[in-house]
Amino acid sequence: MKKTRRSKSSVKECGRGDDSLPQFQKRMKPHRIYGHTLGCRLNAFETEAILDEFRRRCGVDRVSDPGDASIILVNSCAVTGRSTARSRKSVRSFCRRTDAVVVVTGCVAEVMPEEFDDQDVILLPNTAKKDLVDIVAGRVGIPLSSNSCKHTEPTGAIFPVCAPLIISRTRAFLKIQDGCDNHCTYCIVPAARGPSRSQPRELVLSQAESLASAGFMEILLTGVDLVRYGKDLYGDDYGLVHLVRDLLEKGGFRIRLSSMEPIGLSTDMLEGIAYPGVCRHLHIPVQSGSDRILEKMGRMYSSDDIIELFDRSMELFPGIGIGADVIVGFPGETENDFRKTVDLISHPAVAYLHVFPFSARPGTPAASMHSEMIHTETVTDRAEFLRSLSREKRNRFRRSQIGTDALVLVESRTEGDSGRLIGMTDNYIPVISPPGSREGELLKMTLTERDICWDIR
Repeated sequence: MKKTRRSKSSVKECGRGDDSLPQFQKRMKPHRIYGHTLGCRLNAFETEAILDEFRRRCGVDRVSDPGDASIILVNSCAVTGRSTARSRKSVRSFCRRTDAVVVVTGCVAEVMPEEFDDQDVILLPNTAKKDLVDIVAGRVGIPLSSNSCKHTEPTGAIFPVCAPLIISRTRAFLKIQDGCDNHCTYCIVPAARGPSRSQPRELVLSQAESLASAGFMEILLTGVDLVRYGKDLYGDDYGLVHLVRDLLEKGGFRIRLSSMEPIGLSTDMLEGIAYPGVCRHLHIPVQSGSDRILEKMGRMYSSDDIIELFDRSMELFPGIGIGADVIVGFPGETENDFRKTVDLISHPAVAYLHVFPFSARPGTPAASMHSEMIHTETVTDRAEFLRSLSREKRNRFRRSQIGTDALVLVESRTEGDSGRLIGMTDNYIPVISPPGSREGELLKMTLTERDICWDIR
């Protein structure tokens, strides 16, 4: 199918839904769509929401092979230089290898649209995701049905207003917040996602009811900065603690929390969510253990604050597994700064790490710290040391849980030759489910060494 090339200015107008743009050629065969996500769980959730809307409103089925698709949706990521490069490479590959209409959205499309100037794509930024189906359907000539959630959209709602039911057969993702107000010196997310915005309480609860009715036994609350949930809509009257309690009152599922920013996260908040039904698993992006580097990053907390959060988490959630994000090689990071990071994440509450070598993001203050950039080999060595430490901590944590009881959600994955289904404990340990287990079941198990899937991260 031949596609009409667009200029850069036309692409920007397309993001506003300008009907003056030329149409793609109409197809006689039914359209089919393939989704490709780069980056975070929030991106994955939004990709699924868009694909689900295409199905509901356009009758467009998704396919697992891009070669079978007439539309390819790429949800890009700009959090690091590597993720930006992967986004660009993916788009070029799809444009070269297929005849599909390639639609590019996400953070690279928002902050660096010039990355795709040489590609024949429909380019839509994050701000256009809520209208993406309408825009693309108009461009490719797909009729729209009225099967939409938009007529029930409350004031202040953020995309999406319908929670997709297909992102996982076992756990559901539920977006409750978007954007960030923190403006850390290394981070491009505020430019890519905008300010912090919350999904209205009534919409979150109705989405959760739909997911529970569909049979999901676990709901993962996702967003850019969950800690700030509700601030923009309700001030201090209603926040994450209140929302978690309201969701637990609905019953029928457990709650898992995605990344929790330590900027604004307090021991009071941890105490407020320490209820049965909340998974013993947190992910906290600490980024550094050096107070000097944290100040340069604009992180607005100290290493002592993090230790207090770790200590209190272990008291409130016995057996908790905490994941931590760490940036290595931030401009000016000395060997002493790095050792302080190692000391911090050696805390027994930390079960694993996500390690990110510093990546200068265009337009951020840290990108201008040229004279303090760390030698690449030093950054690589430090990152590898932390990844090795992460492997040790992950195994040590899992071994510490042998003999304990855990709630296990059975997944669709299978283990090796046995064909037995794999499950995930509430404190984020993959285990082999008992014989006869069914996908989607929530089981109580006493963990043994043979139950644990040691090779799965």
